[in-house]
Amino acid sequence: MYCAIVSAALVAAVLSIYPRPETLLRVPQDYKSVQAAVDAVPIGGTVLLAQGVHVGPVDMRGKAVTLRSEWGAEFTSILGGPSVIRCASGEGPGTIIEGLTIAGGTGAVGDDGLSRGGGVYIDGTSPRILRCLIVGNSADRGPGAWIRDGQPVFEDCWIHDNISPNTDGIVCEGVAPRFIRCGFHEDGVQWTDAPPVDIRSDCESPGGACCLGNYCVQTTDIACGDAGGFWHQDAACGSGVCPQPCYGDTNADRRVNHTDLIRVLDGWGMCP
Repeated sequence: MYCAIVSAALVAAVLSIYPRPETLLRVPQDYKSVQAAVDAVPIGGTVLLAQGVHVGPVDMRGKAVTLRSEWGAEFTSILGGPSVIRCASGEGPGTIIEGLTIAGGTGAVGDDGLSRGGGVYIDGTSPRILRCLIVGNSADRGPGAWIRDGQPVFEDCWIHDNISPNTDGIVCEGVAPRFIRCGFHEDGVQWTDAPPVDIRSDCESPGGACCLGNYCVQTTDIACGDAGGFWHQDAACGSGVCPQPCYGDTNADRRVNHTDLIRVLDGWGMCP
């Protein structure tokens, strides 16, 4: 009886430490299409794409989830659709697109008959696009990406050979997205009614409270997203937006129990 109780406790501890399987959905192993996996993955989960070409388009549905490849953009692509990746439903920094080649989009056609955002279509949202190749897309405006409002971030991306008869590869309307270590080849960025453009600045004044597990830090939304926290605009750490510290909670689940004890015992000994 004692062994059974100990075994059950250990199983519960392991399940609480490691992510539940349903938070990681694989394409095509678990779902045949990328869109089906995005629709099914829970908030905070990850859709992981196997090496190869996957059929677009993909609408992120406003979900704070990660869409990434297993082997990187050189080996994994999403191909085709009006806009290959669409973020127009309130996506924030918790929506992450990582390590993909985004190609073959033709742009979403608006009421004026013009197509926009062949590769990436961003309207009033703030996703983070990391280590992606945006190549070989077309549209009347913004063949690589069309961006209106929001605060999107492009980091370590390469944008090239996107074709439009009217504009550069990326068109920004009323917005100044952040481009960090991005490269452009025969493509550029066209600004329309944009605010002042700040190139690679991560040194803004603190803009809000970032809840990181049992801690609160005054920082910006981008820095908070990089750290995996939850950001509250214009809030102060002492205002109560973040939970009070829970001492002894080693895995930030707001409980002090056997899981925390096991983690402490696992790390027992001298630190390097």
